[in-house]
Amino acid sequence: MKFAHIADVHLGYEQYNQPWRAEDFAKAFRSIAKKAVEENVDFVIIAGDLFHRSLPSPKTIKDAIETLWIFRKENIPVFAVEGNHDKSRDVSAYHLLESLGLLNVIGLRKNPVSGENTRSLKIQNVYLVKGAVGDVEILGDRHRSRWQLEKVLPLLKPESEKSILVLHQAVKEVVDVELEMAYELTISDLPLAGYYAFGHIHIPRIYNFNGRFIAYPGSVERYDIREASRIIRYRKELVSKDGIGKGFLIVKNFRPEFVEIDTRELYDVELEDESVESLERKFFEVLKDMDREGVMIAKLRCRDVVDVRNFSEIAAKNLRYAEIRFERIFEDAEEIELKQESEFFTEFELKLLDLLRGEMDEDEVYRLVVEHYLSVERKVGGEKVQEVAEEQTEPEPEEKKMMEKRMVEKEIRKPRTLLDFLGVEEE
Repeated sequence: MKFAHIADVHLGYEQYNQPWRAEDFAKAFRSIAKKAVEENVDFVIIAGDLFHRSLPSPKTIKDAIETLWIFRKENIPVFAVEGNHDKSRDVSAYHLLESLGLLNVIGLRKNPVSGENTRSLKIQNVYLVKGAVGDVEILGDRHRSRWQLEKVLPLLKPESEKSILVLHQAVKEVVDVELEMAYELTISDLPLAGYYAFGHIHIPRIYNFNGRFIAYPGSVERYDIREASRIIRYRKELVSKDGIGKGFLIVKNFRPEFVEIDTRELYDVELEDESVESLERKFFEVLKDMDREGVMIAKLRCRDVVDVRNFSEIAAKNLRYAEIRFERIFEDAEEIELKQESEFFTEFELKLLDLLRGEMDEDEVYRLVVEHYLSVERKVGGEKVQEVAEEQTEPEPEEKKMMEKRMVEKEIRKPRTLLDFLGVEEE
């Protein structure tokens, strides 16, 4: 059994406001599709963020169709979940591609789906749509907030030893300090599966725990400076080292192996010197070895004031694109102490921030707030109000009616079913 594990394709992403960057992402996806076919994979998994936005342009959808057709004409099934960038409350671009027979959307849905490679299991008033290839079971769900995952994960229990869990989430043990990302899960939260096909982290990560792998293939193209292909530092001496590769994972018998593809060069450059003249000399020295079709993100540090426009004009003549910023060197700079969010916010406030950071709809935020304050009212009513009940007078009849009306309204607004809680909409 062999399959391709892809994630974070971000089709349509015009990075740096440059349309040609969107074509770079589409080109990377096509390259991966061709390599996967050459590897004779049995199926393909896309672990979220196929698109950069939930409403991709017609050109972006066309790019997706053309590449997915590479798999379709070889009868290679594709299974996908929506990521935080491209999920939608209603019908998404994923469902359009599903209707064209180009991929299978797995996860919790309002209506059952059945086909050659899909099965539906009813859970309360929703359906868990699963993938199936031979004796391999493929489960997963779209990107969820941390508080939603508390109810979703217990539903994603594999029935087979040969199972794959597909999620677009960050796992604490895999997200190291270097990535500077918040996490939604820990390994202990995960149901037991044969392989964990994850997306969301753009840097390739393969984590082995007890012989099982949690794997992130990373984004297919260079999404930000942390994913540079070359890291250059020039202070007293020139130091140049390789960055990270871009590509996807080929998974054979649940053991992943990274396959690198060619992408546009991205240079992460930091230069420092006392004088502008010396800084400019270093800049030319670094620039001469760069690919003219590459992208450079540079930070210049100097005690003198630097005219960034001059450096930008030089870079524009030698590279496809460059961003340059200047930082003045001052003595005795004050060190700033960083603190964790948990030191400032309650658990409820952290959940709310988690929702607001993502592309969550207003109803989802509203449900969280209502559920929180209803639980607070119940707790207060059960523990504290009883202590002073004897001191209170019976409310007037009219006032009592108003209180009862408000309680009924609150109960109506409270999520009543799993469907309401998850915000699963009609497809």
